[in-house]
Amino acid sequence: MKSFADTAFFLLFEEILRRDRPKGSPGQWSANGIDWHYARHTFEGATYGYAVDSYQLTRGGADGWSLLVVKESWWAGRHGESIRSTQWAKPLSGKRTSIVTWLKKRKAEFERR
Repeated sequence: MKSFADTAFFLLFEEILRRDRPKGSPGQWSANGIDWHYARHTFEGATYGYAVDSYQLTRGGADGWSLLVVKESWWAGRHGESIRSTQWAKPLSGKRTSIVTWLKKRKAEFERR
């Protein structure tokens, strides 16, 4: 993982989300020392629609941090052809190295299983 824009980051993020998110898609949960906040914003019109999913991960404590991950999808018509999809992530607080350390630790846990 070279950066928070790297494909490897998003693949790892999806794996963490898959494992840590409780069933039922709640808006808030805690898992593995992280507080998660999820929100979805959508619009569907006659000619286009979009959905924006945001995840804010927060770790408390002396070496705490917060990371925002956003996934955006646009489509033509009512659930028609995909027009554009993008995703991005941005640290909101704390040290980038602390976030990367946590991500590497989780990756190592997955690889051991």
